Amino acid sequence: MFLSLNRKIIYMIFTLTLSSCLLFLYTFYMAYSVKIQKDQQLSIQRNQQYNSLLLNNINIIKELKNFVNKNHITIDAKKNQYLHSLIFDTENVNFLVKEQQSIAERNAQFSEQYKTIKHGVAIITISTVLQLIFLFITGWIIKRLILTPINNISAISEQISLGNISLRIPERKNPHFIDELDHLTSTFNNMLDNLQNMMNKIKEEENFLQSIIDSIPDGIRVIDDKYNIIIANKNYYKLVGNSSKRPAKCYASSFGYKSPCNTVSFKCPIHEIIQNSQKSISTIQQFSHSPNNYLAVNAAPLFYDNNHHYIIESIRDLSHDIDFSHQQKVSSLGFLSSSIAHEIKNQLGAIRIIIEHFIIKYFSDKPDNAEDKKLINMIYNEIVNATKVPERLLKLMRNRDLSYTSFDCVAAIAETVEVLDYEAKINGIEIKLQAPSKAIMLTGNETDFKIASINIILNAIKAMPQKGIIKIKLSSSSQGIQISFTDSGSGISKENLHKIFTPFFSHGSQSQTPSGTGLGLSIAKSIIEKQGGNITVSSTLGKGSCFTFNFPSQKDLPKSKQQTIKTINQTSKRGKNK
Repeated sequence: MFLSLNRKIIYMIFTLTLSSCLLFLYTFYMAYSVKIQKDQQLSIQRNQQYNSLLLNNINIIKELKNFVNKNHITIDAKKNQYLHSLIFDTENVNFLVKEQQSIAERNAQFSEQYKTIKHGVAIITISTVLQLIFLFITGWIIKRLILTPINNISAISEQISLGNISLRIPERKNPHFIDELDHLTSTFNNMLDNLQNMMNKIKEEENFLQSIIDSIPDGIRVIDDKYNIIIANKNYYKLVGNSSKRPAKCYASSFGYKSPCNTVSFKCPIHEIIQNSQKSISTIQQFSHSPNNYLAVNAAPLFYDNNHHYIIESIRDLSHDIDFSHQQKVSSLGFLSSSIAHEIKNQLGAIRIIIEHFIIKYFSDKPDNAEDKKLINMIYNEIVNATKVPERLLKLMRNRDLSYTSFDCVAAIAETVEVLDYEAKINGIEIKLQAPSKAIMLTGNETDFKIASINIILNAIKAMPQKGIIKIKLSSSSQGIQISFTDSGSGISKENLHKIFTPFFSHGSQSQTPSGTGLGLSIAKSIIEKQGGNITVSSTLGKGSCFTFNFPSQKDLPKSKQQTIKTINQTSKRGKNK
């Protein structure tokens, strides 16, 4: 129980004063009053006995005198002087009367003494009251001069312990006499001023440090060995979709977990660096805020002191790198198409002209059913088909527009199959296209859509090293548009099924070649999602896989997107009319 200092002092002074008064009264009463009362009682008893004897003597003398007078007895004064004086001397009677009066006066004196004692007690009582008044005055002075400054210091100290360092202890204005408490108050306020200045400097340095790391384009965070995020920059909070500062734990901020990540199935930078003493670690992660984005996390130990262990993580969103790689791939494809067009097409054109001349010169007179003429015509037709391959590749890159338009996805898939049909056949793979006769209009970028389809088909071809079949099925309903790519290849294991869209992930025959970059599926996924769709995959190890493009119905597109497409289409029509 808290008991203030001023109460302690007041209670202590009051207790001591009251105890001393009571002790004095008790001592005075025991030492004087009781003794006087006993003496008075003894004196009264003796006086009463003395009075009784005197009364008896007086009565005896009176009776003796009456007897002498009644019987006319003569007593010789000379012979019986004592008896004569006892009977006939009136002075004895007066003496007795005087003695009685003297006894009465002494009793009265004892009563006066007792009254004096009562007056003394009254005086002591009044003195006690005055002393209590003096006590309260003294307590008020002590409270004003000592206890109030101490209480102010205590109250301000309590507020400072809660973090409010802007308060100050009120000081006396123009004091005539300065004591230790005034000096303590002034020193305490100076200490608070210095502390606040130091806190402001530390805060300025923290803000400067925060500004430095906020200017870094990658997400930056520092984590201790207890999974606490010590500091992070704005780009990190954008990645995790959290505007508040300093979430409690890294796993809660990144993945929304309530406990640390499982280090058996997850590569945790804290576990690898602090517990396994690795110098650095790089990994790919997907945060719960944006599960479709892949983040490259580079972590390294941070050496600050010997009592704590920290790691610093640099987190980069790979979406921009994937887009850049996508652009590079498109540029490479365009350059390759141009090279093929200028190199192979010219050579094939020359061979075609030679064979045409050869047919005209040596086979014009022969019937069409002649075996040698059939063979030479087959060679000619294959050369014509081979000449169309670079033309189709150039068509993919010709007049490429990154804007969204409405295109026929059936025709786009058919052209993609024509481009890859030759590569499929030389690997003993048959591509079967199942599509409706009417057009299926899709909103997006046609070139990007073809590139995504090419990546899926190429992965299917590489997954079937020993021949196979690729089935492509297009369907449209009120629910949306579905395009499925089913192969009879080696399939994908359950352990790797959720990793195949991770950038730079390569698993040989299951998804990509061992020398692949691991970007094909991630690029395809990025393209389809940017066009408002998504990719789903199902696979059985040893039996094959099925990738499906899912697009919403064109009626379900946002109005702003429909308006943009409408404007683009109108602009393109005007350009054609001109």
